[in-house]
Amino acid sequence: IDLIMKVKTFLEFDEKKTLVIVDVQKSFRKYFTELYLHNLGEYCKEFDDVYYIFDNHVDGKNPNKDYLYDGEIQVDSHPDIYDFPNVTDIIEKRYTYDVNTDFFKNVLSRKKYLKIKNLEENKKLRKGDLFITEEDTALVYIGNNHKWFHCPKKLYNILARNRGKTIYIVGGSDSECLEDVFITAHTLGVDVKRNWKFIYTATHCPM
Repeated sequence: IDLIMKVKTFLEFDEKKTLVIVDVQKSFRKYFTELYLHNLGEYCKEFDDVYYIFDNHVDGKNPNKDYLYDGEIQVDSHPDIYDFPNVTDIIEKRYTYDVNTDFFKNVLSRKKYLKIKNLEENKKLRKGDLFITEEDTALVYIGNNHKWFHCPKKLYNILARNRGKTIYIVGGSDSECLEDVFITAHTLGVDVKRNWKFIYTATHCPM
């Protein structure tokens, strides 16, 4: 029994607590309160690793696509980022609304493009279907307000490293960008859990 308890204690100590923050950024400030920001900052202190995901959508225009493949963020100079405790890494992404497979044709092999196109036309795509592109990014079928999520390489690698582990996810908006990341993580085998105390929508902030 003593040995079992020691092993359990070691595993609990060794398991890092990981938090993912989605789109809590200055561009979306109207959707959450000052209290929300303060309490989220305090919540971050409970975690060993905090991954801060923000959306790059400058005036509705698409910035250079290179962020999908590497793109280290200059934190001190980026105007849209808050300073949260225990941030391990910052990940840039972008959302898309009503697009179909053709939108991603240039990053898919012809064989994979035709396969996805066929599934799409025959309405056989299922939420969470994931396809690796020619750029080693991941194309994930979401099937809601965001039909597809083009997961950047950096985010894909972080989620893949957490396969089989528990992570917590907060931010927003629920059913949109947060769901993009949630579904992708779940598909990759991450035990991802929402903390509803820190999830906002376009019409509701929890505090």
